Amino acid sequence: MSRTDPTIEVTRIGLLAWLLPGAGHYALGQRGLAKILFIAISAPYLFGALVGGVKESINPRANGWLFVAECGVGSYTFAGWMLASRLPSIAPPTPSPYSSYYPESDVAQIYLATAGMLNLLAILDAMARASSGGQALFAREAARKRAAAEARAATHAVPPAATGAAPPPNSGSAA
Repeated sequence: MSRTDPTIEVTRIGLLAWLLPGAGHYALGQRGLAKILFIAISAPYLFGALVGGVKESINPRANGWLFVAECGVGSYTFAGWMLASRLPSIAPPTPSPYSSYYPESDVAQIYLATAGMLNLLAILDAMARASSGGQALFAREAARKRAAAEARAATHAVPPAATGAAPPPNSGSAA
């Protein structure tokens, strides 16, 4: 039975998590966490897209840095950007130097960028869990510390003769 290269597995999990929130955890068998992440990341992203519209919110020309943060949710941002590039542009009715043409897009971009950054954390968590066999890193560290403590306790154990306990029965022949 051949095992896959750990680097390829971690990369695969990271790519799944980037394409769809929660998919990396789902592939690792953590279905409940995957559902929570999907909802917690998709809801603000979709809310932001509904508030600001895809034409002005998912737009690298509007605010490049926020668009980079939005790219943390890869498939959503790519689909929104493709849709936005196909929609016609609508000029604002009366330009004003004192207000934004589309002020709701500023709030929407914050929602989109927050969802992207949250998914980045979920991606990193999924990749860390993939490298540790599906467990969170703190669980692996706790198991390593527990094993080290048990090994120390076994090497420093007091022999039964020193405690006054009876020695184990001799399994040899009687004399």
